[in-house]
Amino acid sequence: MAHIGYSWPTFDALTQQVVKTINPKRILDIGAGGGKYGALLKNVVPECELTALECDAAAFPQLREVGYHHILPITADKLYERGNDLYDVVILGDVIEHMLHSQGRDLLEFLNYRSRYLIISTPECMPMSRAVFFEGHNSLWRPDSFGWHDYWAHQQCGLMHFYLLRGHDNWAGPGLAEVVDAANAAGIFNHYSEDKQLPVKLAIRDTRYKEPLDENNVTLFRPF
Repeated sequence: MAHIGYSWPTFDALTQQVVKTINPKRILDIGAGGGKYGALLKNVVPECELTALECDAAAFPQLREVGYHHILPITADKLYERGNDLYDVVILGDVIEHMLHSQGRDLLEFLNYRSRYLIISTPECMPMSRAVFFEGHNSLWRPDSFGWHDYWAHQQCGLMHFYLLRGHDNWAGPGLAEVVDAANAAGIFNHYSEDKQLPVKLAIRDTRYKEPLDENNVTLFRPF
């Protein structure tokens, strides 16, 4: 489920800012391709362990050169056989649209229990047909695709969407609101086109289930 190809720079600065605030110790880059996200982040979080999931062996030398510490030579569905692997941040940059929607949804729910944060960058509508199925675009990920999730942030810039999902694993570290506030206050811009940029303005979607304890307190079944 990996594809070596062009990855849009729309949210590169935003991704760097978000990861800097989260300050992860372990990152998983799904469909790492040529190693764009490793190159973007290795100096932002220099102590972080970078793992690339990439099934195309032709990409391995470049991934090693970029600085990934580990390469998983598998497709994303094989992660289900590695259920004990936990990550602070999982990145799906220009990759989830290559999956069937049902496969992408299953993968996100699985990873939601094994990560602190999920970062997803995906196009609104970009037809791409290829003879090899997973090299084409096969699903569309608008905000209504994330109605199953209860605590996430989103921004659209041109035809690209950015999603930041708060995972269930590990309550330590900055909460979603802190990460979003830091990004919105950083004075950075999303790359809209060659001659246009739009300021970062992430919006939080919060539908967390609240279990009443008494008239003043509730229990939230989700890390902040």
